[in-house]
Amino acid sequence: MPRNKEFDYDEKLKTARDLFWKKGYNATTMNDLVDTMQINRSSLYLAYGNKHDLFLKSLSNYIQKKDKQYSQAAKKSEGPLQAIRNVIYSVFESAVQDSNCLFTNSVFELALTDKEVSDILKKQTLKAVELFEKLLVQAKANGSLSLDKDPLALAHFLVSGLVSIYNTHILFADAKLTKQTTEILIGSIK
Repeated sequence: MPRNKEFDYDEKLKTARDLFWKKGYNATTMNDLVDTMQINRSSLYLAYGNKHDLFLKSLSNYIQKKDKQYSQAAKKSEGPLQAIRNVIYSVFESAVQDSNCLFTNSVFELALTDKEVSDILKKQTLKAVELFEKLLVQAKANGSLSLDKDPLALAHFLVSGLVSIYNTHILFADAKLTKQTTEILIGSIK
């Protein structure tokens, strides 16, 4: 008779996600994962696969968390530009609270060398661009966005600007500077 898992899959996945988030992929060893997740090595492999498989699952879990954050932030608004501002401010709040971002860390650590990670990051980036573009098209249609601004180009700029918020906070750990960076990004949609 097969033995039942004696741990909560999702909770252990969050534990692994948080470790990768804190240390990065390359600096996290299998021993780190076994010790932090508090499961034996064979259970880890059976439930999650190898380190790379576990990282991909962790990154996907993190992206789901961010999707929820963006969706909730966008819903707290009456107009499309306010929805964008709310998403950008939610990123600022995360940067100050969490100090870094697993997505951003993965862009710089792995996107050039790991095709699977790169594909996940690119897909998620395009999803965020699509969200912003949709909101910018609505803003252009209702007259709240200048007619000379291209929604797709501006959406790409805004999404790449989200990374700059984390970048600023990671490098300088200065909430005031990070807020100024956020305000400049928001100013680009006026």
